[in-house]
Amino acid sequence: MKRRVASAENAGPAVPGTAVVLEALFPGRCLVCGEWMPIPPKSRAPVCPDCAADLLPMVGRLCSRCGTPLVSEDGTCCRCRGTEFAFLGHRSLFPYSGTVRDLMAHYKIRGRRSLAFFFAPLLAGMLSSAYAGLDVVPVPPRPHKGRRDGVERIARILERRHGVRVRRVLRRTEGAAQKTLDFAARQRNLEGRIRVLAGIGALPESIVLMDDVFTTGATMDACARALLSAGVRTVYAASIAIDL
Repeated sequence: MKRRVASAENAGPAVPGTAVVLEALFPGRCLVCGEWMPIPPKSRAPVCPDCAADLLPMVGRLCSRCGTPLVSEDGTCCRCRGTEFAFLGHRSLFPYSGTVRDLMAHYKIRGRRSLAFFFAPLLAGMLSSAYAGLDVVPVPPRPHKGRRDGVERIARILERRHGVRVRRVLRRTEGAAQKTLDFAARQRNLEGRIRVLAGIGALPESIVLMDDVFTTGATMDACARALLSAGVRTVYAASIAIDL
């Protein structure tokens, strides 16, 4: 039986540069079970095939707006019935819990950059099946992150390895962090902070927004409103995980 390594939240403080060095020296240790594994040079994804197969995708009856699993509701979940999103619908790969939550913490907090090579192909498959042919717009990072942003790293892999057309047309100005705010407060916090760049030319009629974690939907909503104001007719949304 495979053993489970400690979650990223309980693994202690990260040492600057340590994660990058460890990835170079020990590329074959699975972040989920801790077992050594052979990784082809082109893969670089630090999750073994067995553990990847154990991840539970979003399946079954899903809310037509946010993608949350439905229990007794019909078509739309209770949360979305009282919320007006500017995007038409959202789909996510996984629930934001358990192993997926640990992997996202490794990726976003502890700097395990090679996880981008694990998430990108999964997102590429979902984009191809649910939003075939549509351009992808990454949710813009906070200004101090830039190209180090986790969403941007995945976007670059989608471009280079999976033929996804990525349009970096949104910019975000600095402001308070969103983590502790509810949907309404997040909306107020984002007012005027996300805009479409000037001089980019005509945008496609339909676009897919991409983020790593969907929490309340406020960030996706603000991005969608900016795109709609710039002439886009329909905005969809996609993410790696949704916080239920």
